Amino acid sequence: MKTFWKALGITALAALVPVRFQKDEKTGKRKYQSLLLSVDVGPGEDETGTDIGINLGEGVLTDLGRAIVGARREAEMFTDDPAEAAVDPEELQTVADDLQAVADEAQAVADELQAAADEAQATADEATAADFDPEF
Repeated sequence: MKTFWKALGITALAALVPVRFQKDEKTGKRKYQSLLLSVDVGPGEDETGTDIGINLGEGVLTDLGRAIVGARREAEMFTDDPAEAAVDPEELQTVADDLQAVADEAQAVADELQAAADEAQATADEATAADFDPEF
């Protein structure tokens, strides 16, 4: 039980004792950062009260841990092997040819639709001219 209370006390100290202090001169906000959490203190929205925000998991140790994990994940995204990083030009040409075939088919459909629209417009113009009675 004694070990539990020691661990609880160390955790409380790590969470409560400020290690870093930042102040924003423009807004008047202050940020106190301990090892495990951070507290933001600033003027309220209506300038009469004080706005306090407690952010768990945004302490100095947790920021350091996130930076290490982020660097490791970023390193996994890239390779040092030039053969692995190179893109096969034949594969790119195949993809480009497939896309060109799709574009040609779309252009053929668009041409057919334009021809049908032109024919419908010509029919509508003839019908309007035939229905026009100059004596009316």
